[in-house]
This record gives sequence, structure tokens and C-alpha cells, in this order.
Amino acid sequence: MTPKQRMKRTKHIGILLGVAFATLWTGCGDAECPLSSHAVARFDFLDSKTHHPVGLTNGATITGIIYLDNHPEIDTLFNQANNYMSLPLSYTEQTTYVMHYSETLRDTIELTHKNIPFVKDIECGAMMFHQVESMRYTTNVLDSVVLVNPDINNEEKTNFNIYYRTADDNE
Repeated sequence: MTPKQRMKRTKHIGILLGVAFATLWTGCGDAECPLSSHAVARFDFLDSKTHHPVGLTNGATITGIIYLDNHPEIDTLFNQANNYMSLPLSYTEQTTYVMHYSETLRDTIELTHKNIPFVKDIECGAMMFHQVESMRYTTNVLDSVVLVNPDINNEEKTNFNIYYRTADDNE
């Protein structure tokens, strides 16, 4: 093979690689997949009188309970002091969160929801969105829970406001 033939062959291989790369690059970019593919419910912690954000104490832990084959599975979902939390929902029709303030003091929030499979593009994969249908909760420490937005998807937005009575409320 002469140097001229090698150069011509190399040029063709370069063009083919360039076309293949450009095709793959635009193929992946056309789907515009969301950055987050996880649907989480956002709970904001607010003062029941002022509606200002309040933080949980450092000892607070949130666990989630889901049922697999009629057996409860418990997992720690959140254990940081903050003025909000974002938590996943179960793929069953019910999700239960237990808020542990101490070893003996806790509140429970129970959600009943519809699961909605969602596919934006086959390249992005499937996601599970949820729509809250009902809610029950205890009021040992928290004052009330308000459903702000029943549609839980991969967009960052408040779904629930959890109102707490603060020390100033008891005076």
C-alpha cells in the first residue's frame, strides 16, 4: 500500500468515526432526560402560629415503613436537623413515615396514594410518580399536616407543610 493510499484510507476512517460520533452524540441529546429521575415528597417544617420555617432537633429520625409480601420493612430515611425533608414513597398504595423525636415520643404520617408510571422518552427510562389521595397523622408533637400539592414527581416543590407548636406557643 502506497503512502497516498494509506492517507486516503485514514481519511475515510476518520470521516466514518466522525459521523458515528456525531450520530451518537445527537441521539443521546435529543431525549432531554430530566436530571432527577426520582419522585420524592417534600415536607416543609413550619411554626403553627407564624408559618415561619422551623428546624427539627438533632435527635429526630424519620423512618419509612413499606410492606413486602405482607411483612413490614423499616428503613431510616432522614436523620438530619433541617427545616424540610424530601422522602421517597412506596410503590405500594400506602406509605407510612414515623418521626422519632426521642425513644418514646413519635408522630406517624400515613399516606394513601395512586402510583403513576411515567415514561417521557424510552432513552430516559421509566419513572414512578404519585398522587396523594388521603392522609392520616398523629399529633403528639406536631400540630397539623397540610397537603399543599398532591402531585409528587421529580420536580422540586413543596407537597406538605408540617406545622409544629414551638416553645413560644406554650407560653
